[in-house]
Amino acid sequence: MNDLQKMTKPRRFILIIGIIIVTFGLFGGGILSYFISQEEPTNLSEVTEEGVFSKIDVELVTSYFATLTTDSSLEKYYFVTEDGYTYIAKIDDDTFASLKENHDYNYSTDPDAVAPDSVTIVGESELIPDEIKNFAIEYFRDSEGLDINEENFNNLIYPYLIDTYITKTDTIIDIAIVFGVITVVGLILIMVYMNRQTKTKKSISKYQSSLKTIEEELESSTTIHNEICKVYLTENYLISYNDGLKIIELKSISWLYPYEYRRNGVVTNRSICIYTSDKQKYMIGNINAWGKNKDSAYNEMYQLLLEKTPDALHGYSKENKEKALKMEKFR
Repeated sequence: MNDLQKMTKPRRFILIIGIIIVTFGLFGGGILSYFISQEEPTNLSEVTEEGVFSKIDVELVTSYFATLTTDSSLEKYYFVTEDGYTYIAKIDDDTFASLKENHDYNYSTDPDAVAPDSVTIVGESELIPDEIKNFAIEYFRDSEGLDINEENFNNLIYPYLIDTYITKTDTIIDIAIVFGVITVVGLILIMVYMNRQTKTKKSISKYQSSLKTIEEELESSTTIHNEICKVYLTENYLISYNDGLKIIELKSISWLYPYEYRRNGVVTNRSICIYTSDKQKYMIGNINAWGKNKDSAYNEMYQLLLEKTPDALHGYSKENKEKALKMEKFR
């Protein structure tokens, strides 16, 4: 297999990786979301870690004793009871509305009031934050007169709270976002592969009648191969294989200049911009702008192109830009 055949051979590993990533993104997210949607909540009394889909069968609920302001909302913290044991719950307003009877009964002074049925609330388990724990200790000391501190806190309050602000739907949406990003990455790889193939086919089609000559020149001892810039420079052709195959006849080059891409004022990439007589623009010799070897290879390639294209416009300047615009081929 000669060099030209190697350059035109599809780099299928990019396509394969892209397909694998897309498949994983689509089916992985779907399967995980399905299992989460079917997951039954665990009673909070059995939870020993954060992030567990949990439930409490609430018998009584207090008014909120603490609040925390987040970027998106005001979160309210309540005490709730189940089977006589006290928990802390971070409850959203809609869920609290479903607990109205349990709340009103808790504060009722009517001796004939009938206890309402317990109401199941669900959410995600979370270790009680120190700030909320301090609020709870202060509440029980001031309101209930209990001797409670950090050492005996867990004897009265379960160490994990339930957060009803986080629902299954929220979790599934988060999964969809993550796996959606993964899918997009896979699609980008597939598009990169297809784009490279399109460029390669376009070059091959354009120079179909000259392929034998190009192959012969590639095998010549005078041909220069710049591996860092991924460019072959033969007697009559420039052949770039960095981003798909690009074949440029040297005599067709009308203007070339070095191009630098900057981010925050720092050069991150360097290329050689080439315009040809058939109104085509090419970016070749693309390298990251770090390393002496890369800089040396880039500068060497540019100097060789200058020598090989004596009739072309060299370098980017206002004068060269004006000359280029006056040429029919650049209009």
